[in-house]
Amino acid sequence: MESTVALGWSLLQLFHRSHITWHKPYYLLDFRHMTVFHKFVRYKDIILYRTLAGIKSEARQNYLGYVWFLAEPILSTAVLYFAWSQINGSKGFEAVLTILIGMVAWGWFEGSVMNGATAIKAKFHVLSQFDLPKYIFPVVTILVNSWKSMFVFGIILVMALVNGHASIHLVWLPVIVFVQFFLIVGLTLLISIGVTLLNDLNTVMATVFRLLFFVSGLFFTSATVREVSPEVYSLFCWNPIAVLIDAYRAVMQRGESPDLFLLCRAAAIAFAFFVVGLLVNAYYDKKILKLTNV
Repeated sequence: MESTVALGWSLLQLFHRSHITWHKPYYLLDFRHMTVFHKFVRYKDIILYRTLAGIKSEARQNYLGYVWFLAEPILSTAVLYFAWSQINGSKGFEAVLTILIGMVAWGWFEGSVMNGATAIKAKFHVLSQFDLPKYIFPVVTILVNSWKSMFVFGIILVMALVNGHASIHLVWLPVIVFVQFFLIVGLTLLISIGVTLLNDLNTVMATVFRLLFFVSGLFFTSATVREVSPEVYSLFCWNPIAVLIDAYRAVMQRGESPDLFLLCRAAAIAFAFFVVGLLVNAYYDKKILKLTNV
């Protein structure tokens, strides 16, 4: 056993001292380059400072300040409620709560991913002067949007509790938030590199998100989809944001636990995007400025 360990250590030293270059993927083979989490710890103060500055900046840009964080989804909910209530006749607090939960969850998802997608490209002037990890800027965008969304979710939770929606199943709420956060981070890290390398991808993503807006259950429930067509419902359940929106409604509105199978599948999809996003970001971290001729 000791001889095997010694041989392995000798080979590692040989490769380290030789002129052999590790190419794809170097961050998986050379432990010195597995610095994604180390860099996060190293640059955590910059991330925190820029996040707080971003929150204050957005609040100062509007006369309503922080109130606008709540006013924006409420106005969108009012428009959807008026239109949808005329179509299916659903009215009252429950109909408003259904749409509001969907709008806030969607706003967190779309706002973080779409704004984070251009975060690297928008900071080329900084990156050309300072050697910073590229993921810092998308992560800051995500954290700013996350703070705004958690602020609104807190108010919605209070509204739900006041209207008699207190339930032991609310313990699932942090889990659902955690899954959505990982989904957002993974997608944003991946798309931010793609948009930086290929600007047309931003237009494509805008179209995709416009489509997802109408098929993710923002203003209708999963039960409605199941009643209309079981086949469509099975496809609907492969949409992780649709599953998460229904999970929020289950614990905050219906007083029941989320569908654990669907939530676990959404978590697996989120984790897959997270891992791929990290790997792609690490691979292009030192190359992206050269590839974009900056």
